[in-house]
Amino acid sequence: MNKDLFEDISVPVEKLMAREKEAMMQAKRKRSVRKTTMRSLMVACGVCLSLLGSGFVSTGMAEALSSIPLLSPIYKDFRDIASDKIEQDHLATPIDKQDSHNGLTMTVKEAAYDGNRLIVTVVYTGTKGVTLKEEKAGRQEITINGSPIKPAIGSTGQDSIKPNTIIEHHQYTLSNLDEYGDAIDIEVQGDNLFGYEGQWNVAFPLEKVKRDVTSITPEATAKTADGMYAITADNVTFSPLSTRIDLSVDYPEELDENDRWPWFEYTAVDDQGRIYDGMKLQSGMAEGTNGHHIVLTLPPMDEVPRSLTLKPSEQNQEVYGKELGELELQIPLTDRNTQY
Repeated sequence: MNKDLFEDISVPVEKLMAREKEAMMQAKRKRSVRKTTMRSLMVACGVCLSLLGSGFVSTGMAEALSSIPLLSPIYKDFRDIASDKIEQDHLATPIDKQDSHNGLTMTVKEAAYDGNRLIVTVVYTGTKGVTLKEEKAGRQEITINGSPIKPAIGSTGQDSIKPNTIIEHHQYTLSNLDEYGDAIDIEVQGDNLFGYEGQWNVAFPLEKVKRDVTSITPEATAKTADGMYAITADNVTFSPLSTRIDLSVDYPEELDENDRWPWFEYTAVDDQGRIYDGMKLQSGMAEGTNGHHIVLTLPPMDEVPRSLTLKPSEQNQEVYGKELGELELQIPLTDRNTQY
């Protein structure tokens, strides 16, 4: 894709994101919808890795591909929230395992896991070409310890490198912090991918990144004057791949009963005035909590700030970005530090 064609086009990104999140909330409210992680959720462009895609045509080329360096810089192209730290601190684990059937090779190049987030990079190479424009989309899933992932936040980004190569970036923020422990077993599974019939499976063990994790329980709450709504910061965790904020949201019981629980947008500001929003803040809901357990993900931080301020805003089909001053939440981060 030629990105120059789009440089002068003004796109209301915030409004598009608002509509997308509202659609996601409506889908989550319909509990009959099976929640799976599918390909093509997002498409990123502009990666230039000329060696990839040359094919697995000969022994010499296979040897050349095996010597390709780790793909950590790919996270910048996919705007991963931890891209700078992944590259700077070499946080990705090389995997380089593959499965080939009927002319298509699926190669898991690298992965990263810190107990809070999981990131997996996959490369597909096809002898008859590989395209994102599939007439019939296949199915793909990544599992942890044999079970589907039910994340608070998850996305998949894809980019076509050459006519016969596609690179894929998966990222998940787990519903609950450290729910899988220090070591996990990952499987990347695929059925009928990119126009090729068959099943692909790459399994591998993955250990947690060995870096300090700081967890703080601030016990900070903001309430509306009528007491109908409240937001509590239960935990703030500083880990190698993110800064995670776990929130409890209280709202009237009838909204829960009517399946119309609220969805707030958030902006975070640290004690130095640095603002985290847009691409620097992801938000999601822990599985099965109807918006009561919200997870916010910010970029990883080298130093723990003295405080964070959360500024919620109303988010629905009629309103975008209406600040809710009563629910502005001051989160002190100077006490109750725990490292593990």
